[in-house]
Amino acid sequence: MNFIDALQDFVLGLPEAVQFLGVALAAMVPFVENYGAVVIGSIAGIPIWATVAMAIIGNVAVIALITLIAGRTRDAVLARKTQPDDTGQADTDRRQRVRRLFDRYGIPGVTLLGMLLVPTHFIAVTLVSFGCSRTGVIVWHAIAITIYAVLTGALMVGLFSLTGA
Repeated sequence: MNFIDALQDFVLGLPEAVQFLGVALAAMVPFVENYGAVVIGSIAGIPIWATVAMAIIGNVAVIALITLIAGRTRDAVLARKTQPDDTGQADTDRRQRVRRLFDRYGIPGVTLLGMLLVPTHFIAVTLVSFGCSRTGVIVWHAIAITIYAVLTGALMVGLFSLTGA
């Protein structure tokens, strides 16, 4: 059994009245996120509108929390830093890729395009480490998460109508 099956079993194992909360919890998991949670909830038989809403709420909540924690951590590190960093350590390839995207497209482009490539959790922390506005990071993540969840919900509705499920 893979991780997605385990999450789906978790959601289905909950009482029907609170299965939508399982969708929100699934949306908090990196790589599952809003679109995976929409699929899981839809297959579990939860109404699409409730699945989309809970996936958005769960994913935005964890991104907001991660963004605020990363911001406070960055503030603490910068406050303690007394001299420039001369360690000579190169950025990771992923961070350099995100930085190039950021330099070219800003927060909106990185959040909207980056979600196709890496988890939103990583994008949020990286943008904060660049010194981006925490509010801007949270707002643009909320926009991107909503777009992707609604699109995934629409795809699931289309798939269900094609298959007659």
